Amino acid sequence: MTYKHDETETTAPIHNGHSFTKRRRLHPAAIIFRFTLALKETVFGLGIGFIVTMKESFIAFLLFGGAFILFLIGYSMLSWWKFTYYVYENELRIEQGVFIRKKRFISFHRIHKIDMTANLIHRLFKLTNMQIDTASSSGGAEVALSAVKVTDATALRNVIQKGKSQTDSKEKPSTGNKEEETILSTKKVTWKNLFIAGSTSGSIGFMILAVLAFGPQLEQVIPTSALNKTFQFVVTLSIIFLVVAICLLLVGLWVLGIAGTMIKYGNFTIEKREKELFIKRGLIETKELTIPFDRIQAIGLEQSLIRQPLGYVKVYAVVAGGSFDRTEAFPVLFPLIHKKEVPQFLQTFMEDHVIELQQDAIRLPNRSRKYFIVKQLLFPMIIFCGLLYFFPSFAWIPSLLAVLLGWYGNMGYKDVRVQTEGKSLTFQIRRLFDRVTVMTYKRRIQSLKLTAHPWQKKDGLMSVHLSLIGSSGLGTHYTVSHMEIEDAMELAEWFSYQQSVVREERQIEGDMLCEE
Repeated sequence: MTYKHDETETTAPIHNGHSFTKRRRLHPAAIIFRFTLALKETVFGLGIGFIVTMKESFIAFLLFGGAFILFLIGYSMLSWWKFTYYVYENELRIEQGVFIRKKRFISFHRIHKIDMTANLIHRLFKLTNMQIDTASSSGGAEVALSAVKVTDATALRNVIQKGKSQTDSKEKPSTGNKEEETILSTKKVTWKNLFIAGSTSGSIGFMILAVLAFGPQLEQVIPTSALNKTFQFVVTLSIIFLVVAICLLLVGLWVLGIAGTMIKYGNFTIEKREKELFIKRGLIETKELTIPFDRIQAIGLEQSLIRQPLGYVKVYAVVAGGSFDRTEAFPVLFPLIHKKEVPQFLQTFMEDHVIELQQDAIRLPNRSRKYFIVKQLLFPMIIFCGLLYFFPSFAWIPSLLAVLLGWYGNMGYKDVRVQTEGKSLTFQIRRLFDRVTVMTYKRRIQSLKLTAHPWQKKDGLMSVHLSLIGSSGLGTHYTVSHMEIEDAMELAEWFSYQQSVVREERQIEGDMLCEE
């Protein structure tokens, strides 16, 4: 059954000459994106078909490949032709599907975020990829308009925002000319800070790991004879030449890390509007992210090992639902800023979030230190001690590693701090190689759990587990490990709405420890 609407029954949402009441199709460039996506989704079957037909004959291989590509092209064109969108009253309606027709009706008041990205093809045709998210679209965008003119996308976004505000406030449509939210504050990252961010991002470590991981796979592509000749050539080189070559390789990886950061965060600009934060960034692929204030669950600061002595941090937000940048766990509010500038930045863009740990913040007792050190030493030392049995001449390696890991575990112990002030909670922990400081509110915490294994009970310690709503729908979890049991129970009492029950449990726990 085909749905038809009477265009005379609704007020036509027209914005600067852009009417969305009539069905619209995407730009023809969407065929390219649909073909690429279809090719990616069928690459496994395509590979098997190529292998099977290649064994038969080269003619069969060409016929299969040609027929497959023609089918994907035809399917992509039909998908583009069958995809239409339009606005009816305060709803965005989507009709799509070649073999199975699908219809979506998305009410404006259900839309909480509209993002726009543009790669090289988009920018060539002055298009954008418009992603519209609702509260239920935790696994991805509810609607993705893959190829829309920038002017049309901007107009549609303004129509949705205007209709949403009218629906939420239950007021009559405004007759004014105001179409976009007022920009209250704006801040743009400098190229100097981007250079520092790239230099201290630690991406060189991931690149080295990638080389080590994929290096052994080269022998599947490069002939063995060529690899043997290369190895023999390297062996004949002098030590000085090898050291210089390794240094040049590391410098090259470092430069690539800087370039990647500048391309990703180039022209980074954050704007504060009445109900949301608007972020635009990217040199090659531009991204526009919208973060509603009511979806922000927490604000965090992240410092890598290199940035800690320099005093620079990355500011990010934990956001409920929505599809942000898939390459990062949390949307970045500012890629690099000095720690001294953070209070002013948060006061400007997030007035109700203050990340400042006082001197009287809760710290871990001295008996917690051993748990952090042992955690870092246990598994690496087991592996290296096993290797030491076969290579005793390299005994200095596990010894040096033990010193480094012990030092790092001690740093993790010293970093932990917890502070409650009114209804806000601020804590600092270490995740992998980064020091993380997070500030949230009691109403944003979904659950707080206390745990203690037998060794912790013996030392009077407990671990606190906090859960927030995350961007993937699976939640965001933090653990403050090995706290004093009194401090952990006080934190649970602060969080609980039944504080009398927590006090009773706290008394029972204390009596049990005394008996032990």
